[in-house]
Amino acid sequence: MELYFPGSTSLKGKRVFLRSIRSHLVRDRGATVAEVGYQDLWQRSVIVVAVAASDPTGLDHALDAAQAYLDGRDWEVTRVQREVYEVDV
Repeated sequence: MELYFPGSTSLKGKRVFLRSIRSHLVRDRGATVAEVGYQDLWQRSVIVVAVAASDPTGLDHALDAAQAYLDGRDWEVTRVQREVYEVDV
């Protein structure tokens, strides 16, 4: 997901937003979150939200809930890309 933080005036301010995002998604959604792009810009970020699920319905539910949390906050979601990897056991 690509995020835009219009209220951020520094890298420290952006980190506050990212910590909040990470904390919520890890605690409430069981996700893993990593910033993978625009680390040096204070109003933009690209994050990866990873979720594991035992079935496609559970995965869709978890990703939809994560996206719903990110929409409508103090930042804007400017781009979303979903990739699903299935492991055969």
